[in-house]
Amino acid sequence: MKFTGGLQVSPSVWVYPVMWRCSSFLVLLAALRLGLTQDSIKDGGFLLDPLPEEDSEPSIVPIFVEEPQDSYIVRNKPAVLHCKVRHALQIYFECNGNPVYDRQHSQQQYVDPMTGIRQLEVSVDVTREDVKDSEDSNGFHCVCHSWSSTGRSHSRKALIKIAYLKKHFINQPLSTSVEIDGQISLQCLPPEGVPPPKVFWLRNGVTIDTNKETNFIISNEGNLLISQVRLADMGNYTCGARNVANQRFSETSSVTVYVNGGWSTWSPWSECTSRCGRGVKLRTRMCTNPTPLNSGHQCTGEAAQKVDCTMLCPVGTNEVNGRTAVDGRWTSWSSWSTCGLDCRHHRRRTCANPKPAHGGRYCEGKDLTTGNCTGGMCRGGRDRDNLVPYGRSRSEEAIPATSNANIALYIGLFVALAVFLMVLVAMIFIVRRIKGRESTIYDTGESVQPDLTQNVLSVSPHIRDGSHNELHSNEKSGLLPARINPLLPTQRCNTPSSTEKLPCTESSNSGPSSASGSEYESDTISNRNSVASAVLPPGVDIECLAWKVVTKAGARISLPHSGITVTVPKGAIKKGAKEEVYVALLREDKDRPRLTEKQTILSPVVQVGPPGVNLQKPLIISFQHCANLNPNKWNLSVFFSDFSEDEGEDSMWREIVTLGQETINTPLYCQLDAQQCHLVTDNLARYTLVGESLPEQKAIKSLTLAAFSPALHSSMDYSIRLYCVENTKAALQGVVEVERELGGKLLDTPKLMWYQDGGSNLCFCLEDIGPGWRCKPGANYQEIPFQHVWSGTQNQLHCSFTLEHVDRSLQTIRCHILVYQRGVQAHRQLLRINTDLRDKLPSAPAIALSPPAPSICASIKTVGGINSVMQIDNPVEGFRISPAICKKLCACFDPPNSRGNDWRSLAQELGVDRYLNYFATKASPTEHILDLWEARHREPTALTDLMNLFRVMGRNDASAVIEKEAGPWL
Repeated sequence: MKFTGGLQVSPSVWVYPVMWRCSSFLVLLAALRLGLTQDSIKDGGFLLDPLPEEDSEPSIVPIFVEEPQDSYIVRNKPAVLHCKVRHALQIYFECNGNPVYDRQHSQQQYVDPMTGIRQLEVSVDVTREDVKDSEDSNGFHCVCHSWSSTGRSHSRKALIKIAYLKKHFINQPLSTSVEIDGQISLQCLPPEGVPPPKVFWLRNGVTIDTNKETNFIISNEGNLLISQVRLADMGNYTCGARNVANQRFSETSSVTVYVNGGWSTWSPWSECTSRCGRGVKLRTRMCTNPTPLNSGHQCTGEAAQKVDCTMLCPVGTNEVNGRTAVDGRWTSWSSWSTCGLDCRHHRRRTCANPKPAHGGRYCEGKDLTTGNCTGGMCRGGRDRDNLVPYGRSRSEEAIPATSNANIALYIGLFVALAVFLMVLVAMIFIVRRIKGRESTIYDTGESVQPDLTQNVLSVSPHIRDGSHNELHSNEKSGLLPARINPLLPTQRCNTPSSTEKLPCTESSNSGPSSASGSEYESDTISNRNSVASAVLPPGVDIECLAWKVVTKAGARISLPHSGITVTVPKGAIKKGAKEEVYVALLREDKDRPRLTEKQTILSPVVQVGPPGVNLQKPLIISFQHCANLNPNKWNLSVFFSDFSEDEGEDSMWREIVTLGQETINTPLYCQLDAQQCHLVTDNLARYTLVGESLPEQKAIKSLTLAAFSPALHSSMDYSIRLYCVENTKAALQGVVEVERELGGKLLDTPKLMWYQDGGSNLCFCLEDIGPGWRCKPGANYQEIPFQHVWSGTQNQLHCSFTLEHVDRSLQTIRCHILVYQRGVQAHRQLLRINTDLRDKLPSAPAIALSPPAPSICASIKTVGGINSVMQIDNPVEGFRISPAICKKLCACFDPPNSRGNDWRSLAQELGVDRYLNYFATKASPTEHILDLWEARHREPTALTDLMNLFRVMGRNDASAVIEKEAGPWL
């Protein structure tokens, strides 16, 4: 109870009104705080009062709720930047240092109903033209600025770029084959784009989800990795690239999963093939666990096994001396023989199923049966079918009368024979008249072009020097020989070009006045046919032939620009004898051996002859090969062919030795260096090197790529020929000779390319074609099947591209030719074509592998004044080791010694110890090793290196022999 002014007042009288007034005041205050009025309350809604123009909390710095982010302009759609700030009185954008005006903004301001805090939001559009017009090296960027009464603040810098995605992939996936359960990586490098595109992969048109299919992995570079390949993974794969601008797809590549065959378990043993005595039991297995699939390898090993078995004979057996007697039984009849002249054929059987043993009985019956093989249509057979009675001869039998039909037949044959003889006599008469006319040509001093396709080389005896004013002595005497020996060094000259004259000087030993001791002396024409008329092989181009007369001193016979040399060692020819030896390069397709799908030829086909030369010891045939021996994945063999008697028939090739499988009866020794092959043999025939991959290996050979253009072309198109041959001088020289005849022009330096076994084709792609030219759609890509490159029989394998001229004012051709093997990324080669059509081609092809070396040649004067030059060979190159030194070195190394540094150690140091038994069978192993050294080492320092090698071996006695003979300056 409270008293006021002496009066007692009840608390309810004054407390409750005061409380009601306070609550009303608080409600009104809250309404004003929220910006509400009573009118709005009456209307049933709430209306916002105008926002305050000043910061309600002036002590707080503006805070960014949303900052602008990096953005991209896609096509013509502008990029939109957003900025939201709290506690700010004003915000705006600044792009590349320049404020953006309000007309470019879209501004909003509101109060957060939950917190009552005022927020400002602004956005701006950036167009493609804004970015293109920007000259800032850092790119087009924008910053959001805000300020209040207490300070300013700015947002992060947002970069704006124009989004794009190019069309062409930098690296596209290639089709390939992979073994089941193996690993594979499909390469993909997406096209350039902004922002950088994201790579994804499709299999058979369905996107691969790496989260669900854990067997697939997409690397950071975009490559698709398959960790363990299954058959279900075989299909068509496409690489895709995607960003905000667009998405692109690469060319589809196929993945083939192959399965190598595996053997099943062995079947049970079969019953014994013999019911009595000794027989054979058989068991088999099949290549079905698994079955080869998609060109997988077949099973290796035997599919059947046989073991001997013995069966007791239940019938026809008895005991003889305590052992079981076995009666003989007949085998089945053999097949009928060929039909004989008597119109009969035969078949046999033997008593060997089983043979009689331990006193058993022999088979009963005949072991030979005879029958008529013409069904009774042979008169001789019919005559012989009538058995002659015993005691009478066929001469006593009556001969049936000849029918009128047979008489008419004999008369017709006689008339035909008479007509043939008359035609033959007429032909002989015509040939003799032609020869008589040729003799008049000789009398008038004219000469005719020789037929180089024939074996006989007919040449006019008027072989003149450059002045044409001296005649040979036999012309003055009236002797006109029909043939001359081209081996006589009548002229020594350099091989001329097609535009130069033939500079020749008459040799001192070209006439009958030559010194009697000359190795090439020939006072008279020998009765024996010369090499040009009898020894040279038929059908061989004279450009691919070299020959020499070889004596006991030996010789080296080389084919220019081909890397082919034959070394005839000293002492290979008997003393006092002369042998004509030649070496030929066979370029015809028919001369190459027919190979299996797994085999490939690795060297030129070389022929050495003539056959029948009496050699006292082997000669060495050296030529190049194109096998990559590092690492060695090859199974190499030397193929051999005898001379074909019939020029029209292909020679029969056979494998004479497989490297690593030589025996003591192997007729030759093969020394294989990094790029050279040397065959030591005394059999003159055709040889070549053939190889195939070792099991579960992929061997590699090297190819040469050369691009040529024709001499003449139309104004509308231009052709490019691209050759693919073995990487040997002989193969490239063959291409050069073909193009020289066509007048071709070499467009780029020949390039080397590795080619791997495995079944992948060789691909050629024409790209980057310069202005003014174009290629027909789909004609810029070609493939050569794998079998044509690996085991084909074509020498000059090539393809061609044709360009269309679309702008006549541009006469320069620029393009690239990409050559690669499908599925092999590492082995690629690029040919760059850059040529001007206004350049005049030279009269001879602009192709020069190496300058021609001086050679001995025979010049033939032909009608029209053109000199035809036949290449014989370089002058005789001296051997580095004389016979006297060789004899002393053999005395040093042939005998074995306790230190072990004999001829075996010498062979090891020289790298010719692959099969020492070949040298061990020779009378002097050291002599043959040194002969091979002469053929392998032709460098100027070879003799010095050999002497130093003797010193390293501890054979100072051998090095002293060379030093004493050649001089200490070595």
